[in-house]
Amino acid sequence: MERLDQLVEDGNGDATPLHELIADDNAVDVVDRLDARLVLQGYPHKFVKIAYKQYAGYSLTNDERAYLYRHRRKAQKSLLFSA
Repeated sequence: MERLDQLVEDGNGDATPLHELIADDNAVDVVDRLDARLVLQGYPHKFVKIAYKQYAGYSLTNDERAYLYRHRRKAQKSLLFSA
């Protein structure tokens, strides 16, 4: 049986308590969050706003639905030609 306050040596000769090496499931993954933010910045602000509205469960107007459809089709075409 291991103790959580036991010191564990890494490859550099430093010692760290074992409990500090356990992953925290509640921690925010900063790299993923920055990647998502970077991707969202590549889309028009109106598109992101409408997509979030749909994700949140709000009903879209006909104009918003048409705008979202147009931009989805444009994105699909660009993916097909880049592959």
